[in-house]
Amino acid sequence: MNKPKDWRELFLPPAAYQTEETLRLHRFFIATCFVTAVFAAGYCVMSVYMDGPLFAEAMAASIILFICMPFALRFGLSLTILVNLFLSVIALVAVCLIYWEGGIRRANVAPWIMVLPAFAIMLQGVRQGVIWLIIGLCIIAGFSYFTFQSVTFPIRFDVSKDPLFSTLSMNGLVCLVTFIFFISERERKKSHHALQSQNITLDMLSKEKTKFLQIAAHDLRNPLISIQSLAERFSDPDLSDEEREICLNYIISSADRMSELIKNLLEIQVMDAGRMNINNQQVSLNNIVNSYVNHMSHLMEDRQAEIEVSLPEKEVMIISDPARITQILDNYVSNAFKYSPEGSKVFIHLLEHEKQIILSVKDEGPGISEKDMDKLFKQFSTVSSVPRSGEHATGLGLAIVKKLSDALGAEVGCKSEKGKGCTFYVQFPKESQANPQRV
Repeated sequence: MNKPKDWRELFLPPAAYQTEETLRLHRFFIATCFVTAVFAAGYCVMSVYMDGPLFAEAMAASIILFICMPFALRFGLSLTILVNLFLSVIALVAVCLIYWEGGIRRANVAPWIMVLPAFAIMLQGVRQGVIWLIIGLCIIAGFSYFTFQSVTFPIRFDVSKDPLFSTLSMNGLVCLVTFIFFISERERKKSHHALQSQNITLDMLSKEKTKFLQIAAHDLRNPLISIQSLAERFSDPDLSDEEREICLNYIISSADRMSELIKNLLEIQVMDAGRMNINNQQVSLNNIVNSYVNHMSHLMEDRQAEIEVSLPEKEVMIISDPARITQILDNYVSNAFKYSPEGSKVFIHLLEHEKQIILSVKDEGPGISEKDMDKLFKQFSTVSSVPRSGEHATGLGLAIVKKLSDALGAEVGCKSEKGKGCTFYVQFPKESQANPQRV
């Protein structure tokens, strides 16, 4: 079991995580229960010192209730019910103390009654605060009525020690209220900061998504316009066979660009929805790379490009999903050719070290500046480098690589110097290959 970041997480029910405010109130209530139990233990000791066994028993019972409440919360009991039970216990203890200490005029615990609405406001809001204010006033009014009716109340404490008890009681009240108010303010500020951070993140994601949609719309519109224009030209009866072939090739190329963008969009949607399937098996990375290069050979001829492969003589075996590794490799290679000058080479290297296996793809492109390095592998981020063909890059390919690598238990990264190309890599830890995680 992982150690919780906050000890109160041990008592939090699933319902507590609905909103930041709900989480704050649950945490505050748990802390309040334990803090109050500590103070109640102090009053239990004081009541023993004052020769008040009945009040000591009442305080001991309240301590047990305060400690049990967070556990009841953990097992699904409503926070509202528990808050009212918590306040009822405090009210009952205060009533017992007033009764056993001779009544409302003699006792110095009337302020404890008025603490009830303050706690209620902090724990449940103004509405509950008003309800408990009325309850507190009714308790005081009831005791005052009996006192004016000359009703006597039993004294169950050693009255010679009353000044000390009264002093400690009031000091304890002030300390308890101050401490709980401090907890409340700290939780409120923490919740506020968390909400602010979440809003900043959401705002950033919204801006990135807007930017991405603009790029995606542009990338879909341009090839579509090209297809429409070329299709109209293709229907021209005066067009030569050579010109028709050129038009047809451009149409196919534009359709391929649209198909790739739509495929990436759908792939991201599946991954974000958590529906990605990982089929782990023992495979040879040498075979995966060779199969991919053989498959791409005819495309490389059309692009007047070349892939150079460097593999170790010994087979590099790994337990992973071969289809997903091929997908990562394809995104890296496609990205390399997109940003490399025509006629350049792309280098695929496979290295096996003592603790990790590294598959990398190096290009001869313009490289990436330091300020753009942090943008890599993010879903809606693009770098300042422009692809050689002039089309806008959506950044989806590297975002897909990041999600795939996370699912495979691997790490991705990039090494680059401006003007000296880029090396993108995926790193598999060897020690984890015996028991891979399945997604």
